[in-house]
Amino acid sequence: MDGCRPLPEDIVLDILLRLPVESLSRFKCVCKHWYALIKSPSFIEKHFHHKNNRSRLLVGNMKVSREGLTIVRSVVFSVLPEKIVPGVTPEQKILLQLPRVSDFQCVAGPVDGLFVVQKKFYGDDARFGVWNPATREFRSLPPAPFEIEDYLSDHDHQFGLGFDLLTQDYKVVWIRVFWDEPGQGLYPHVYACVYSSCNNSWKNLSPAFPSNCTLNAPLDATYLKGVYYWLSRGLDEIYRIRSFDMGSERFGEMQGPDIPSEDWGALTLRGDSLAMLTGDPGKPMTSIYDLWIMEPEGSWSKVLTVQPSIDAHWPRNIWENDKMLFEINGTSQLVLYDPTTSQVTDLGFELDLSIAGCWVFNYKESLAPIKRGNETQRQDNAVEQIEQFFNTVPIDGEPMLTVDDSDYSD
Repeated sequence: MDGCRPLPEDIVLDILLRLPVESLSRFKCVCKHWYALIKSPSFIEKHFHHKNNRSRLLVGNMKVSREGLTIVRSVVFSVLPEKIVPGVTPEQKILLQLPRVSDFQCVAGPVDGLFVVQKKFYGDDARFGVWNPATREFRSLPPAPFEIEDYLSDHDHQFGLGFDLLTQDYKVVWIRVFWDEPGQGLYPHVYACVYSSCNNSWKNLSPAFPSNCTLNAPLDATYLKGVYYWLSRGLDEIYRIRSFDMGSERFGEMQGPDIPSEDWGALTLRGDSLAMLTGDPGKPMTSIYDLWIMEPEGSWSKVLTVQPSIDAHWPRNIWENDKMLFEINGTSQLVLYDPTTSQVTDLGFELDLSIAGCWVFNYKESLAPIKRGNETQRQDNAVEQIEQFFNTVPIDGEPMLTVDDSDYSD
């Protein structure tokens, strides 16, 4: 007898696909074959879509305080269990904590488990970073090369993360709207650029949509099959869907659902479909919401109507196709509402409702790499790299500027 016989390759693969990212990150050290297998694009894709890799809620919670003349931001990212028991506050697992930073602006995602974080910017001084919470990898992006005339004032911006299916390239598209007369907006100017993770560089684009439309941030990442979507409204007050194809790098437009112009609306995803949540938010006990999904041929169908029996609130996202997440204005809580039972579950977060500082995402772990080719990632220092990306405020209240340009030369 030779003792233990090696397991067949298909059984080994099946076992590995069932494991969480944290375990797989350790098992890459077992042997060269496992290392190559776990890092292969086919394994990464199969693992992400495996039935054992279930979606969970990831919550970003930012609070703001003032210390003298300094604004201090505290940001915590936490993930909740796969199963949330109705009426029971779930345990939170903290993924990242930035207790004292001055320039955290917002976060967008996830796409294949990746997020984009943004630093607060002034004029052309803007910075983004891409973060994988599961692998603890982080990459700061080089500054975008916007060529802006001096007389223009910054008015609005939107950005999104997506994947070029042809080149297997993660991209970030950034749209900025400027006014030529501060506060007037008589002749808005729209600029855009796109970042390629393969090239680690930006290039300027020509947005093909009217400058007088307003782009609304989605509730969740609205990337689907190579295309990113935003909700927009023009001077005619009609909702339209603006899109960006990550492959052709072209902007497009399509019609949204036929809803009253006075209704509120926001895009999100419902399973593998683009969805739009509409309604009259905030009214205690009387707000009514409709959930629409876009059919493959481009038409829209209403799939759900909800009238939550809760106090004054604001919608934050949908969960498991029909449940909804709300901020409660009076108590600063984040709650999960089940329309089939009218059950309200407190998720255990104390929110700062004086700012737009709460993000709720449908999140799945991913092995998707941020670095490319022969680039190396100091994984043990990934959290430290994120902390260095933002300006830390020491206890004495004076901002401590930390700039890491190491990724610019990659």
